Amino acid sequence: MRERFRAFIRILFAGLVAFFATGAATANAGDLAVTVRDANGKPVADAVVTAVLKSGAPLPPQQSNGVYRVNQKDTAYDPFVSIVPAGTPVAFKNSDSWGHHVYSFSKAKRFDITVPAQKSSDPLLFDKPGVVVIGCNIHDRMLAYIYVSGNGMPSKSNKMGVARFLGLPPGAYRLTAWHPLLRSKRKQPTADITVQQDSEAALDLVATLKQPNKKKRKPYKY
Repeated sequence: MRERFRAFIRILFAGLVAFFATGAATANAGDLAVTVRDANGKPVADAVVTAVLKSGAPLPPQQSNGVYRVNQKDTAYDPFVSIVPAGTPVAFKNSDSWGHHVYSFSKAKRFDITVPAQKSSDPLLFDKPGVVVIGCNIHDRMLAYIYVSGNGMPSKSNKMGVARFLGLPPGAYRLTAWHPLLRSKRKQPTADITVQQDSEAALDLVATLKQPNKKKRKPYKY
């Protein structure tokens, strides 16, 4: 009985230490809002901003919440840009009344599958960090991007161009932005900022983008 009681006390003490440590880290954390704009000052949606501690210290890893799904509807992928942590299974759902042929030649993930109408594919494991460009062999205008995160903490900008980071550990950060239409993939927008504990910081990043093709295309006929 004494040994069981002592074991119980040790477990209880360890739990209390972990609880108070987590509470202290949360209380001392800071928030950050990064607004991504183009060269004309317009907000840029679907930009992936990654925050990395300049000290090289690791940040809390993203948790994979089961199978991530990319939908195919009206001959388009939804979402256009996805962020998943490395090790996440991804399935492709076809909500159209016609088939799709999903593929990628990207180094981070190469695959080639068919998805019949009103069906979903088996999950594919995205285990290598990097950008995976998704196409369709039947409909060449269909494009999507899956950003498989590795080091750092990523966040995607919304329609207002804002990428939010909640509960960042205090410290000096290097921020880097990526977008499918960046004019130069080798010169991604970067900025440095220091996040203070129990504070809210804000920063703007300017992304020089290529002009999208505005030519109207005829819809597919079935």
